[in-house]
Amino acid sequence: MAEPSRRKDSISLIHESVQAEGRVLDVLIKNGCSNEDYEKVSTMLTRIYLCGFEVGKRCVVK
Repeated sequence: MAEPSRRKDSISLIHESVQAEGRVLDVLIKNGCSNEDYEKVSTMLTRIYLCGFEVGKRCVVK
């Protein structure tokens, strides 16, 4: 069962996003990914972030 929705301020969401990005980068480095892989993942994460930001704007406490 999913946890109840908890609203967060935008600063907290950005902080969590930066932490998640660091974890993804650590996984790529530990697995010996190439620079091309980094670029592809970076592009994918940027798209996900932008889509999530548009949706998340309605869920953030001002």
